[in-house]
Amino acid sequence: MKTILDHTKLHQKYFEEMTQIPHGSYHEEAISNYLVAFAKAQGLRYIQDDMFNVIIYKEASSGYEDHEPLVLQAHMDMVCEKNKDSVHDFEKDPLSLRIVDGWLMANHTTLGADDGCGVAYMLAILSDDTLKHPRLECIFTVQEEVGLCGALHLKKDQFDATRMINLDDESGYATCTTSAGGMNVLLDKEIIRIQEKMDGYRLSIKGLAGGHSGAEIDKERGNANKLLVRILYGIMQHFGLQLAQLKGGLMDNAIPREASALWISDGNSEKIEAYVKAMAADIKKELEFSDAGVQVILEKTQIDSYVSVEESEAILKLMMLLPDGLRHHSMSIEGLSTASSNVGVVHMDDKMLHINCSLRGALESYIDEFAAQIDTLAELFGFTTRHVARYPAWSYDANSQMRETMKEICKELTGKDLGIMATHGGLECGVFKSLKPEMDIVTLGPVMKDIHTPKEALQLSSFDDTYAFLTAFIQRL
Repeated sequence: MKTILDHTKLHQKYFEEMTQIPHGSYHEEAISNYLVAFAKAQGLRYIQDDMFNVIIYKEASSGYEDHEPLVLQAHMDMVCEKNKDSVHDFEKDPLSLRIVDGWLMANHTTLGADDGCGVAYMLAILSDDTLKHPRLECIFTVQEEVGLCGALHLKKDQFDATRMINLDDESGYATCTTSAGGMNVLLDKEIIRIQEKMDGYRLSIKGLAGGHSGAEIDKERGNANKLLVRILYGIMQHFGLQLAQLKGGLMDNAIPREASALWISDGNSEKIEAYVKAMAADIKKELEFSDAGVQVILEKTQIDSYVSVEESEAILKLMMLLPDGLRHHSMSIEGLSTASSNVGVVHMDDKMLHINCSLRGALESYIDEFAAQIDTLAELFGFTTRHVARYPAWSYDANSQMRETMKEICKELTGKDLGIMATHGGLECGVFKSLKPEMDIVTLGPVMKDIHTPKEALQLSSFDDTYAFLTAFIQRL
């Protein structure tokens, strides 16, 4: 492997090693086994559970035996997003890395800095016998990006500490104090295909910015699934339409950047083309500041099978009405989203249509309301629903000694005040707080941008600086 990072810096070395091991959500076995091999090589006690979560324990360094133990925590899975023309296979291929103006990126795919940086920090700390620290319980979880499933599988008797540093953050010299809860609603509808070759159309939406469905939901970026259906619904109303294929989005917690549909229509092709062109102009105008690169592409193609007029109407009407985007924002914390939904993934196969909606809320009642709305729509249009991967919110703790100590270290190192933040993203902190209500939790991580998109980038100077901050913080504890 040709390396591009500085392997004299342990956190950079371990991060680059992880980019060579596929580790998307639900496919963490290889990276989990890598962590186990690391623990064995270091002579450290470990646990690997049946979901492939790993906990590695390290006893306190000399002089720190009487200090309270500390949990370090990060998730090992990454969001697997790529550009449509990329041939990268996330289940087999290592990532291809490049550095652009001090930012580490992958070629045409997500980078996995969320949360490979946290994992790399923990491995660097565990392998550094010169670092002073209390007893460490390093928890590496799976399936965080698809509902915090790994964290929800943990048992509270697997760790003793009531102090924790969550390393799933993208803010540099800042810490998060609260995060949203969430749940996924899966919608399914059985379809019956008419097997007949026909002249038809392909409609594609491309070039959207996308992004994290928690962090970027307030930016009103276009959702490719919803935009696609909006145009198809209009075509259905004006010219008639029968669906053959519907596909959009790769992850429930990423705002969909691309979507496409195959369909047939008896309408006049010139009028259909003119309608799509007019709709495209409207959409480009609406998104000129959030998604300037949006493309709406109409092509003629051959269709092998399609569904009935009635089923097409039910699918498009449901998707037109599905709640999507920001619903509520905080009245007390400026810029904080407090309730949203993301129509993240749509897929139509030979027999079924599947839709995955990600719901987020600072209050449980917000999530319940969204779910009830979607259940009602599903019933009206012949869909079934399942509620999965529910996870708790992390509420603000006004009396965090960990946060006060972190403020002191930040001031000493930088001369500046620690940034205090709240997020609409879902963090595993809420799960740990539910396991141990007395747990005092802070978050920390290097500066990143455009996570959950192929433009994801890690600022290498911040990667180094934040590690220095983290180790100084741990030594103070």
